[in-house]
Amino acid sequence: MIYQSLEIELALLAKTPGVIACVLVSADTGMVFLSSSKNAQIEVMAEAARDYWVLHQKNGKVFEALGAVRNVFVQHERAHLSVQMFGNASVLLVTIAKLKSVDWSSWPASTKKISELLSQFSVSKSV
Repeated sequence: MIYQSLEIELALLAKTPGVIACVLVSADTGMVFLSSSKNAQIEVMAEAARDYWVLHQKNGKVFEALGAVRNVFVQHERAHLSVQMFGNASVLLVTIAKLKSVDWSSWPASTKKISELLSQFSVSKSV
């Protein structure tokens, strides 16, 4: 039930203007958990994007004065890539979007439902 709700919410999030794809990836292994895309290349990119998060974890102490990290953004020549961690779920949301097309300041509100569902998923998995 929670998995189906996650799938629906991820598909809705992927319909945000400018978004190319949204992918949930294991922060531990980099494996794709759920994807809004059927494009294998997008999924490979999402798996590799986990390395951006790992690099942040490795060097995170250096940036403590800036506050907690909400997202890791990387601007490529043709697209933006965002990597966002969801609490204790050990799941990353990797979003690929067209350049200058997403209002990233409102993104945390847009991803709130997915965050809530992932926290329920974590609890139900451990029970």
